[in-house]
Amino acid sequence: MSALHRPETDERLLREYRISDPSDRARLLAELASTGDRVSIYDNLDAKAWFESRLLAYDPGCDSLEFELLPKQTQRTDFGPGSQAVAVAVMAKVKLQFDIGPLRVDVETGKFQVKAPSSVVRLQRRDAFRVQPPREATAQLFIREAVVGSTEWRTPVLDLSATGLAFQWRHSTPPTRGDILQSCRLELAGVAAITCQLLVINTRLEGPTERRITRVGAEFVGIDSSAARAIQVYVNTAQTRSRVRKPALP
Repeated sequence: MSALHRPETDERLLREYRISDPSDRARLLAELASTGDRVSIYDNLDAKAWFESRLLAYDPGCDSLEFELLPKQTQRTDFGPGSQAVAVAVMAKVKLQFDIGPLRVDVETGKFQVKAPSSVVRLQRRDAFRVQPPREATAQLFIREAVVGSTEWRTPVLDLSATGLAFQWRHSTPPTRGDILQSCRLELAGVAAITCQLLVINTRLEGPTERRITRVGAEFVGIDSSAARAIQVYVNTAQTRSRVRKPALP
């Protein structure tokens, strides 16, 4: 099971992206039922107990959900009578998570019905968007490379996602695709400094002639889970701020 289909446990993210509005919640559940996308079901009390299913229908009148097991199940479905569970689904670039229960699976038909959740958590996939760091929450990258000597130098982060970033190269010879930048340090406002390696994906000139810069795009290499989560929280917060700042359409 990939991390993408596992339940999110970060309480801050769960609070920030929880949707309780009845119409929005109903729209998301109806969309999930229409797609037929896989839904992973986890026992709240036993992380090793899980199975794969799909949402057959959402009944807004009864406010209920009907699921069925996917064929050739090898996962555990013996959650026990009345078990509470967490459902996780990924639709395109959106991850949905919600609580369901009590859970009683009919192993003969492979179907089960539960009351619809009171809320749904909607999360953008980690690699789905990049944000420009807001002025009030700066992002700086520190690089120490043999190509520029042993002195560490600082450059602003131009945009950031949980999987990589873009920054301005301020020396004469920029890196090329496939180069690894060792001993980098990413400093985000409100986040402890993150030590990282960067795999260069592309290098290009950007901007008008009189203000042209060298822009380097890179991916994080071997970053640990706690650092990745901290970056994701920063990106989500920056995206929320950018939405708030956008003027309303006439």
